[in-house]
Amino acid sequence: MDVGESLENGPIEEQQNAGARRLRHLFAEAARHHQAGRLDEAKRLYLEVLAIDVGHAPSLHGLGLIAQDSGNFDVAVSMMRRAIAADSQDTAYRFSLGAVLQARGGYDDALAVFRDVLHLDREHLLARFRVGNVLQLQNRLDEAIAEYQHILEMKPDAHDAQFNIANVLRLQGKLTEARVHYERARAMDPGNVDTLWNLGLLDLLEGNYAAGWPNYEMRHRRPTHGLRAFPEPQWKGEPLQGKRILLHAEQGLGDTLQFLRYVSRVIAAGGQTILDVPSTIQRLATAIPGVAEVVATGETIPPFDVQCPLMSLPLAFQTSLDSIPGAVPYLSIPEDAKRAAIRRPWPAQGLRVGLVWGATPRFFEDSDRSIPLAFFEPVLATQGAHFFSLQMGPSADQLDKLQAPLTDLREAIGDFADTAALVAHLDLVITVDTSVAHVAGGLGKPTWVLLPFSPDWRWLIDREDSPWYPTARLFRQPRPRDWESVMKRVRSELALISQKENH
Repeated sequence: MDVGESLENGPIEEQQNAGARRLRHLFAEAARHHQAGRLDEAKRLYLEVLAIDVGHAPSLHGLGLIAQDSGNFDVAVSMMRRAIAADSQDTAYRFSLGAVLQARGGYDDALAVFRDVLHLDREHLLARFRVGNVLQLQNRLDEAIAEYQHILEMKPDAHDAQFNIANVLRLQGKLTEARVHYERARAMDPGNVDTLWNLGLLDLLEGNYAAGWPNYEMRHRRPTHGLRAFPEPQWKGEPLQGKRILLHAEQGLGDTLQFLRYVSRVIAAGGQTILDVPSTIQRLATAIPGVAEVVATGETIPPFDVQCPLMSLPLAFQTSLDSIPGAVPYLSIPEDAKRAAIRRPWPAQGLRVGLVWGATPRFFEDSDRSIPLAFFEPVLATQGAHFFSLQMGPSADQLDKLQAPLTDLREAIGDFADTAALVAHLDLVITVDTSVAHVAGGLGKPTWVLLPFSPDWRWLIDREDSPWYPTARLFRQPRPRDWESVMKRVRSELALISQKENH
């Protein structure tokens, strides 16, 4: 190269170096803002980087992560795929793509992507863990266990793998084996909140309430639980001597409805009781005798001396299987709700049956509680029975495709007081494990609860009755996801009752 050529290329090289420095600076600033949660500023800077280098994989990846955080999964997938196209060897981009696909329910695609990551890096433990997660979501439980065991072979102290094996065994109904793995997980990390919480759930499921209720308190320390904190002390069951006590709702609507049974016992313990419940339960809770005040969650709470989450009351009262306050009804229907319900054109003859088929999904296990409405069509053909839908929420849209006769009561339901008033006019309620089961059971109405193979702890195991609801009858899946067998039993039993009712 001669001197002239060197002089000619010098400024170009300097410009290139300056451009590279600016790109690095912009990306570093974008990453700093991203890490600090300033997503709008991070997005602006990522886009500036891409204006300089359209194939800058880390910026494409950053935009994908921001889109995912915003719930814009389609954009997130597009950005992740562009990042992979720009740098096909970086496993981080593929891992993020798999996570987005999993989050939006594309389990087969997510599984393929996570396995691509493992093809590039067989020791990528997070990818293998995600493979186990997805297999678990697909109900491929033995395969999921195998993946978690593979992780333990590579990293014997992998607490999360041990913990997830226990969770899967619990879903399979292998409770003794599940306990072994929970205990191993606890030995690895003695203070782990999730392990203690799940051991508590297992104890409650098996009816070992003395061990279960203390560990059930671990939910207070779980960041995903959302339990409200108050400066006032939590009541532990000591004499109240006229103190004002706040009982506040937590978790789901059904949980609140179930544990309202303890309100009368708190009043009997000498407390002036204030209830804080969701607005949809407020009117029903107001009808409970002896309550000083009922506020809807989010409203201003009057002064109080002590407080207790509703679901900590069993611990405060040292509840055992033999001491469950199971007397019903413990719910009362407000007069205005009664007047509205009685005006409906109820049939004078035949069995009146309420129906609920869809639970509100919060976690992936919750989808197993729901049953497609089409599964009920043979039941709806029962002679001498009239069926009424108490279903609310997205699952009620299935009514549009139903051919069988089923009266839709949605327009008559504004809150749970309305639901309770309608239930009072029925002879039987058939429901999946959702809030209506607790309304009907709390009113003392005959209630058939249709349960998945691995049920929630409150329904215990290996029994068709419930100590929480003496008028309830439990119909359990004999094997995972086998609703057909459940529906055959329901149809047969309902036909017998209908025949007796009509003869």
